[in-house]
Amino acid sequence: MGDCCCKSQVPDVFVYTSPPVQLAEPLSDEQYHGPQKVDSALVDQLVLETLSIAASRLDTEEESPVSLMKLHMIADKEEGWIQMMSSMVNVIPVEDPFGPTAISIVLDACPLPSKETVMKLSQIFQLSAQRIRERKYHVSCERNICVILGCLAEKLVGPNSIAMLSESTLEYLFGLLVEAREAGLCLYSLIALEKFAHTMENKIVIKKKFESEKIHPLLKLEEYGNFTENYLWRQVGFCANWALDNLFPIEGRKMSYEIQDMSHINAMLNSHDVSEYLKLSPKGLEARCDSFSFESVRCTFQVDDGCWYYEVMIVTPGVMQIGWATKNSHFLSDEGFGIGDDLYSLSYDGCRRLVWYNAKPTFVTPLLKSWQPGDILGCLIDLTSKEVIFSLNGNRLPAYNDIFETNRYGFYAAASFMAYQQCHFNFGLEPFRYPPDDRLFAAFNDFGELAEDQKKVIPKRVYLEKMRNSSIHEDSCTLCYDDTASCVLEPCGHRGFCSLCTSLLRDCPMCRGEIINVRREQI
Repeated sequence: MGDCCCKSQVPDVFVYTSPPVQLAEPLSDEQYHGPQKVDSALVDQLVLETLSIAASRLDTEEESPVSLMKLHMIADKEEGWIQMMSSMVNVIPVEDPFGPTAISIVLDACPLPSKETVMKLSQIFQLSAQRIRERKYHVSCERNICVILGCLAEKLVGPNSIAMLSESTLEYLFGLLVEAREAGLCLYSLIALEKFAHTMENKIVIKKKFESEKIHPLLKLEEYGNFTENYLWRQVGFCANWALDNLFPIEGRKMSYEIQDMSHINAMLNSHDVSEYLKLSPKGLEARCDSFSFESVRCTFQVDDGCWYYEVMIVTPGVMQIGWATKNSHFLSDEGFGIGDDLYSLSYDGCRRLVWYNAKPTFVTPLLKSWQPGDILGCLIDLTSKEVIFSLNGNRLPAYNDIFETNRYGFYAAASFMAYQQCHFNFGLEPFRYPPDDRLFAAFNDFGELAEDQKKVIPKRVYLEKMRNSSIHEDSCTLCYDDTASCVLEPCGHRGFCSLCTSLLRDCPMCRGEIINVRREQI
């Protein structure tokens, strides 16, 4: 499960007293006024405790961590919320790959700030392009500031987000993106700009800023997309390419899907069977999540019999659940449910070293280390012997067969991603690095068939524009308008949906009644 920490009740009593708020440098009275009631050392300790459990805690634990509950209570007051932000900026090290995830968890669990509090925080951070140009910055602090700004922009879409993106904040983020020359700072400043662009007014301002440069910064950064020697720069390239296609298009530049050679690709991640905020590469073989929700995707190729294998190259070392799922496995992103969290899917999480089935984890051998960037996860399913076998760099886990108690066919390669996670899939287009040597197996790409339209990963804005300009048939599905409405939901009897949309539904969208059966109508 991907939602690491739930929002439980806070302790009845928690007393804190404190010295002044601390940043990389102590604040003067002119920079921040107001009563200081929070012990900064205590908040630092609570933040570090939350960081230590960010990757290891399971959703099966009923209560939230004590450290997170205490931070929640501290953040109820303005001075406490500001101290918590300052502590996260100062104490979370850049070397810890789970730092951004921990910041997201804390901000998701704590109360939203007022507009005035956010503006005060911006003043405290002293954001400006000058300090970037003069190299007066600390890499870990700036990385953490970018993550905080991005998370707040995502949560405060609208007037508050517009107020946050002041000229100094924009210059600061732009300076990190263009002048810092640090992969981590480029990555998280770009993600912050993406999230600010969720508000249209901000999007227009950011786009104009990019266009004011002689050479568009994202055009240079997208060249790192296939960088294999440095996985941070690879992430920068992926995000730059996605932003150019989806948020900040350049006049005269062709969309990535229009120039990709897809002639040899017969199986890929399904851009029509993916949750809302997951980013897919133009070739449909790489995926990334920058949202706090637990985003999921399935492959285009269905497995009904025989033995099949695919591999995944890990780009980020965080929480991802990768494995197999049927169409009955629902993507409940906002609730933290993904692949392996129901009866119809099974997955391996190499960060926490867990195999997930029906939302219950099974710990694997402690001899197998947590995955790291560049590692190769192997995923094998044998429907003849009823086995699912995972391997990491050729080191096998025990076979698992629980999923076959409720599913006999209709399996797809599938994966779920926590925030800031990315990986690359090989469905047989390239030679496998660690192929099974004890049995015959097949690869999706050798047997899959895709129409030309199915191979296109079209940006949502382009897809929606085509939808607006297209004519809708009377018998079209009322949800996607792509396919013919051919299904009747039982027992409520509501109709008007295609087979793909009904496979993603758990309740009727008309009456909210539970779907017991789906009956196909003759067209």
